[in-house]
Amino acid sequence: MLALILCLFLSSVLAMLFCVVVNTVAGLFVWRKVLAAHPIRGVVILEPNLFRFESQSLKIQGEISTQSRILGSSVWLYIKGFSKNHWLIISANGVNEQSYARLKRATLSAISGAAGSK
Repeated sequence: MLALILCLFLSSVLAMLFCVVVNTVAGLFVWRKVLAAHPIRGVVILEPNLFRFESQSLKIQGEISTQSRILGSSVWLYIKGFSKNHWLIISANGVNEQSYARLKRATLSAISGAAGSK
């Protein structure tokens, strides 16, 4: 956003237009990445050593990695998939209280289990 504001102070109209276009494309790219990591709807299935998430457009299956974090009222999961790794952000207000507590426990278990095995 700061780059977009600063580009308006350039002396050339062509440079201003170029900066606005580049910032718009970069913003759309980042927005699509955020939407891919933070789905609105879906089903989380927790099994002992397996995490699955399924929605209309996204299916993720794998293990919860030690890179996962619990930040405020959201869980940032780094899923090690069989062929690909994914980031997935689950908000507390997006699921019911019991499901969120189970997800937090599974994440803490994955983080502390790997730390204990070192």
